[in-house]
Amino acid sequence: MNNKLNSVQILRGLAALSVVLFHYRFWLSPLYGDLTIPNKYFSWGSAGVDLFFVISGFIMFHITSKKPSGLKYALFFSVERLTRILPTYFIALFIAFYYTWEVGYFVDPGKLQNIISALTFTPFVDAYPPLYIDAGGIFVIRWTLNYELYFYLIFALCIIFNKKIPGVILWIIATAIAGFYITGKITLSTTGYETGSPVLSFLTNPIIFEFVLGILAGYTVKHSEKWSCKTKLAFSFFTALIFIYAIDNKLIEGYNLKTGVISYFILVTFVINDRVITRITPSFFVMLGNISFSWYLLHNQIGSYISWQVEANNPGVMHNAYGFTILLILSICIAWLSHKYIEGMLTNKIRNKIFMSRPGKLVDMRKVNQGA
Repeated sequence: MNNKLNSVQILRGLAALSVVLFHYRFWLSPLYGDLTIPNKYFSWGSAGVDLFFVISGFIMFHITSKKPSGLKYALFFSVERLTRILPTYFIALFIAFYYTWEVGYFVDPGKLQNIISALTFTPFVDAYPPLYIDAGGIFVIRWTLNYELYFYLIFALCIIFNKKIPGVILWIIATAIAGFYITGKITLSTTGYETGSPVLSFLTNPIIFEFVLGILAGYTVKHSEKWSCKTKLAFSFFTALIFIYAIDNKLIEGYNLKTGVISYFILVTFVINDRVITRITPSFFVMLGNISFSWYLLHNQIGSYISWQVEANNPGVMHNAYGFTILLILSICIAWLSHKYIEGMLTNKIRNKIFMSRPGKLVDMRKVNQGA
């Protein structure tokens, strides 16, 4: 299995695009107008989150499958993951905070809790599952990063004990047992368990199964190296049938394990056909995959700020196909800059500084990790 999988980047790009279309659909209707038509075409876009979670599980399996286990690599893995996320995240959070600033943030207990939650990646309301943050609060899109970091923590622990697959399975079983013990029921719905505690509800929400589906995808792809061409073709054909059936029956929706299962099949199909997918797909979508993290984090602020500035003296002027297209293009351009200068240059500088420090040198395994 190649370390560089453009097919996965293409899927990342499509996942990010679907989320952006979902959020930007509001600009396709007149200001305060009817959203029936935009919803008809783009309400499925939140399913991009499910695809992101499955891809994340796959990537963690992929980049660690040939790496050592133990505390040293677990710490190195954690530094790599955190420096991948935190610089871009906190810059995006600062921008969101700056443009939604209110004095009440530090006076109103609810708003202050929201800020603390954003800074610490913690849930704080036992509502709006699977978000468990204020759906009308600051930088709401951050809820997905809470789950990402939760998964990274569990995966790092599994690396320490050299039990990645058994450890992740144990994690899922433990959350199901905890949910059953607290509520007296087992659920696969991402509405989750009503535990009465935001933290417990978050920790046990079945949406975490999607990361496991990603790991299962990695395991499937690893064993597909022994598959014949006919087997790969049969799997791909089966995936196509599942996808067509899902679309026909409107089964693809955001924050739903059915979407996660469909994403598993799509991801495996893309990877086992990596060369073909890469050859027939415009490189533009690989680029979208490369910038997907910045695009995902920044697109809402970009759209809201530009629209707010332009419509200050011309209300509703951005709420049409032209405004929608302009915002889409500008968000891609700004995300590309963020990917290059924040995810790229700034992240590398931070990593170098960490690994050049005395504690950092003890866990620096970049030579071992080359090509991942």
